[in-house]
Amino acid sequence: MPLVNRSVPDASVIIPVRNGERTLRQCLDAIFATHHAGEFEVILVDDGSTDSTQAIASDFPCRLIHSGVSRGPAAARNRGAAEARAARVVFVDADVFVKPDTLSLLLSALDSSAAAFATYETEPVNRNFATLFYHTLSCRSLKDTSAKTPVFYSYCAAIGKDLFESMGGFNTQFRRPTFEDMELGWRLAGRGLLSQHLKNARVDHAVRYNLRALASAYFHKSEDLALLLFSRRNLTFGDQGWTHRKNWAEHACVWATLGLVPLAVWIHPLWAVPSAWTALSFALLSAPVHRAMAERRWFYGPLSVLSQFGVHLIAAAGMLSAAVRFLAGKFRHRSRPRRRTRQPGETLASGSDGGHAL
Repeated sequence: MPLVNRSVPDASVIIPVRNGERTLRQCLDAIFATHHAGEFEVILVDDGSTDSTQAIASDFPCRLIHSGVSRGPAAARNRGAAEARAARVVFVDADVFVKPDTLSLLLSALDSSAAAFATYETEPVNRNFATLFYHTLSCRSLKDTSAKTPVFYSYCAAIGKDLFESMGGFNTQFRRPTFEDMELGWRLAGRGLLSQHLKNARVDHAVRYNLRALASAYFHKSEDLALLLFSRRNLTFGDQGWTHRKNWAEHACVWATLGLVPLAVWIHPLWAVPSAWTALSFALLSAPVHRAMAERRWFYGPLSVLSQFGVHLIAAAGMLSAAVRFLAGKFRHRSRPRRRTRQPGETLASGSDGGHAL
């Protein structure tokens, strides 16, 4: 039940939101219908909303924090955690609807795990093609994520407040909702702490995409992932979720197919054989996605083949953009005057970015 007095709550539920009027009321309704999670407080961090988000929040017994200008969900979650009074915090996105037992399952998991996160229902709330396609890819990623995992998904997740703060929180260099949560999971894994993926703790996801927004999301996700990989010498992420080997294999097949087709046209027709082989390999690797889409509507199957091929091209563009940005940053760094060498015993001043810079 929600906290109705000033005693220390059993948990603090933190909701980062920006212009969330479409889903916020249902999100809060679901949280306040929670069973067996003890007493909890709900902290809603408004990340610069310009719609009716604040008016909706005022209808519920939650603490509303205004962050002023938008700084992104990572900073909003960090702000909420700093204000939390409980020893355990639960992050819930404003477009996620928990089940009555979701929060209790997450909090119970913290008795044996450093952190825990829920999983998506197989069907999204919105069912247009772009949303279904994105959700199907997300569910495949979750299926490829082990019960004990070095990744962490913050759409509905729990962690001890002291541990969260000792890790520096989410990295606020991520201004968009891309890999700020997985990056935290990888840092936890670097300390030998794995997160628990609770496949019995379910949530509904009310995300809504059109094709343009979907393309933009994958471009930025790929760009931020590449920047993260470029900036780390040692990174523990394992064969999990979005970084599962089958995704890299699909990516290689797409580019091998594109690279071999011109050879078949301009050099020799026999080059069509390896091109067809890589195209078939791509189709086989991604078959579960296309089958799931075809089960909704038959023509969604072939349409998803083209869409997933396009996603990999967009991902490559994002990675190329990241490579250019990374190399440009390296060049600027080398061209700057060298600063005084840090003496033994000196420590770097701790920043406020909640983790490592990208």
